[in-house]
Amino acid sequence: MKDLLAANIFSGFPSWKAIVYQKELTPKILRFEVTEETGARPLYLASIISKEEKMAWQSFQDVLEHTMTLTQNTMRGFFGFDVFSVDIREGVRNFDPKALSRLIMNHARSLGPDQKALIRYGQLFALLHYRAPADWGKIEVKTHVEFFSQEPAMSFSTDVTEASVREALTGKGVKKKSPGGQLDLFMKKFLSESGNEPNALYIVHDLSLTPVWDPAHEVQQQRMRAWLEKEKQSRQGTLPEIYYCHAGKRIPVQEA
Repeated sequence: MKDLLAANIFSGFPSWKAIVYQKELTPKILRFEVTEETGARPLYLASIISKEEKMAWQSFQDVLEHTMTLTQNTMRGFFGFDVFSVDIREGVRNFDPKALSRLIMNHARSLGPDQKALIRYGQLFALLHYRAPADWGKIEVKTHVEFFSQEPAMSFSTDVTEASVREALTGKGVKKKSPGGQLDLFMKKFLSESGNEPNALYIVHDLSLTPVWDPAHEVQQQRMRAWLEKEKQSRQGTLPEIYYCHAGKRIPVQEA
C-alpha cells in the first residue's frame, strides 16, 4: 500500500518509508503501521467534519452510493469498500462516478475471494475487499467520519484565564456557556480509545470547509494548552505525537 503515502494526510513525512492499513479499531478510528528508518510505529487516524457541514458530507456519500450502484450492477460477488481518506473540498467538484466505477471494476476482476486492493481516485483512498463469491454484485461502503459538534460547551468563569480553564477541566468553578470547548475533549477521547500507546502517531483529519482548529479562538486554545500540559504530566514529560490536518496543511498539536 505504498500509494497511501500519496494521500495528503500522509505525505510530507520524509522519514516514512511505507504505510500499511491494519484494521478498524473502532467505527471512527483506523489503525495503520508506519515504517521508518528506526522501525515500525502504530498510527491512528480519526476523520472529523463539523456538524454544521453535515449536508456537504451527505452529498458526497450520495455520490459515492450512486457510484457503487453503477458498479455492482456489472459485478459478481460481495465486496467491501472502506474509505480511508477523501478531499470533499476539491475532489467532489471533479468527481466522475463512471470513472471511479470503471476503476473499481478493473481492480475487482483481478481479485480472488478475501483478496484486497487499494483504490486511489484523486484524493480518495479506499480498500476494496472481495469478501465472497456470489451470482450478483453487492458493494458495502464504509466511511469512518465523526461529526464534530461546534455547539457551546460548558466553561467555568466569566474571564478566560489559565486558572479558569484548569478549573473547567477539573469540574470546578461556576458554569457558564462558551463556544469552542470541545476539541480538547475530542483529543482526549481519541487517545483513550486508541489505547494511549507511547510510541504511536495520531492524525486528526478535518474534512470541514471551515476548520475546527482556530488559533484565534482563545477559549479553545487555552483549553488545548491545559489539556496538553495535563497529558505531559501524566506521561512524565513526554507528549504524544499528534497532528491536525486540514486542506493539505498539518499542525503538530503538541507544538501549538
